[in-house]
Amino acid sequence: MAIKPNGKSPVTSDHDDKIMLFRDVTPGPHETQLRFRLIHFWEAWNPLKKTLIGVEMLLIDEQGSVIQGFISPSRIERHLSKMKPGSLYKLNNFYGSSNKTMYRVSDHAVTVSFSWNSELSVLEDSPTPFDEDRFRFHSFEEFQAGCDRKGDLYGNLCYHTHHL
Repeated sequence: MAIKPNGKSPVTSDHDDKIMLFRDVTPGPHETQLRFRLIHFWEAWNPLKKTLIGVEMLLIDEQGSVIQGFISPSRIERHLSKMKPGSLYKLNNFYGSSNKTMYRVSDHAVTVSFSWNSELSVLEDSPTPFDEDRFRFHSFEEFQAGCDRKGDLYGNLCYHTHHL
């Protein structure tokens, strides 16, 4: 792999695919490839309207960087059946969405959102090792103690990442 002259990814692999690392994901559309391990995913619901907002995910790349992922309700059926926590994936084409500070579950300011032209496939025989995971659940007592705080709970408690 070679880094582009400006020092940013995407880089080119032996298969001539453009690969972007999480550290280089910015807001806007990206016609490139992300490679990651799916750490965890869950449904996000609007409790007042009782409607599904989408599927939220935590993803980790080959450098151990964690980023939040999102699949809107209209795209869940297409992608979710292929997804299993702990598995490695390639995602071609996606949209970088700016995170809302109060709902952030990773330290990255951007969420990887699956777009209309996103293509997800299993990453077979990766030459690069991916960390198993960097996510931990807190007890209800820890969560409750931090919930009276205003603002972002990520760095304070609720969604802090650690190696297990």
